[in-house]
This record gives sequence, C-alpha cells and structure tokens, in this order.
Amino acid sequence: MPYVEKHICVWVKKIRLLAIVASFFSIDINFCGIFAKDCLGMKRYCLFFLLIMLGFRLVGQNHLLKNGDLLFQVNASSALSDAIAASTTARTNITYTHVGIVCIENDSVFVIEATTPCVVRTPLDSFLNNSAFVNGKPLVAVARLKSRVSKHVDLNGIVQKASSYIGCPYDYVYAADNNAYYCSELVYVCYTDKRQKPVFNTIAMTFKEGDHDSSYWIAHFAAYNVPIPEGEQGSNPQQLSQSEKIYFVFRYF
Repeated sequence: MPYVEKHICVWVKKIRLLAIVASFFSIDINFCGIFAKDCLGMKRYCLFFLLIMLGFRLVGQNHLLKNGDLLFQVNASSALSDAIAASTTARTNITYTHVGIVCIENDSVFVIEATTPCVVRTPLDSFLNNSAFVNGKPLVAVARLKSRVSKHVDLNGIVQKASSYIGCPYDYVYAADNNAYYCSELVYVCYTDKRQKPVFNTIAMTFKEGDHDSSYWIAHFAAYNVPIPEGEQGSNPQQLSQSEKIYFVFRYF
C-alpha cells in the first residue's frame, strides 16, 4: 500500500477515536450547551473541541504541501548517500542527504529532483518510499520559505523553472555551469528572487570524512578523471536545511 494511503488510513482511525471519546463524555454538539452553568459540562465541551482541533491539525498535514515547498530526505542507504552523509557537517541528529522541489498539478503531488541518472519528476508516494524509514515512517521533512523571503519570489515560476530542467543529467562531478545538476544545485539555480538573485548562499564544498580524505570520493572523481573540487563553491542538502531563510512545516517521521 502506498505510504500516503497508509498515512490517511491512520488518521481515519484517529478521527474514529475522537468520536469514541466524544461519545464517552456524552457530548451533545449543541452550541447552546456552551453556556451551561454546569462546570463539568463546560469542561466536557472544552475537551471535545480541543480534541477536534488537534485531530484536524494532524489530519491536515497531508494537505499542507504547497507548490515550491522543499522536501528534505534521508536516502535509503547507498554508497553515494552514505558518502554524502559522512562528508556533510551536521549540527542536528538528522543528516539530510537529498532534497527535492514540490510540484502540484491539479490534485496530484510530484517532486522534481536531481537524482541519478537525471532530473526527474517523481510522484510523492514514490519519493517517500525511496527514503530511509524509522518506525515505519519515511525520513522526510517539509520546509518552506519564510514570508519575508517568499514575498520576493515567484514560487510558481520557480517550479516551472525546475520543470524545464527535467531530463538534464545528474552532476556526478559537482561542478558549476556544466549543464548537469546534483540535488541541492538544482534548488540553488531554481530558487531566485524577482531580480534573478539566488535565494540561497553557497558554501565551500568538502569531500573529506572528518579531517581525512574519503576513499569513496577519491575513487569517485578518479573514475571521471577530474580533481576533487575541495573548497569549490557549491551546496549540500544539510546546509540548505539549516538556512535561516526557511522554516520546517512538518515532518513525516
């Protein structure tokens, strides 16, 4: 069963639980009852409405996605994702190894992502199922531009721009201006303001593991006959996730 479908089933069960709780307290949904003098009755109504509000808040998470949101993901383990995690400086317990852009068309949700072998538009269910899982839930978090930033960008235009890169090859050598893109590079080039200035900053890239060279990256770049771009300007998913220009809306885990 697709993850989103299972997620909806879980919340249907929770709504049913709210109904059971309401019936347990013998609550008659009648607004006149709010003015009842009985203190116990008032407490019952308050508890009932708090539970209803909580239920709608949780159920509504599936419908909070907006065009241009960012999905930060911990990939299912692979040599490449493990190497990215090992060479990424993290200040949190979650080291994100991938990022994609939410694209909503009619009632369908997709994720535009630069992955191997090229930039693709992936159905949300497939994107979630490609994640690492913890306790049966995908390690994916949803982030959004802060209002002080979003007012200067055209999010629909950003999604259209990202769509124009579909089919472009994955950037295996992490180089700028080579018409190939790695995941956070795609985000960097697409997220520009109305003056076409990048929203996000770049950093000096590192391909080391701690203070020593990574055997994976040494072999990786040797295979493409290019030097390791240590110190060159670029980005990574973890760095983007810590940007002061975004905030996290919710997470799936």
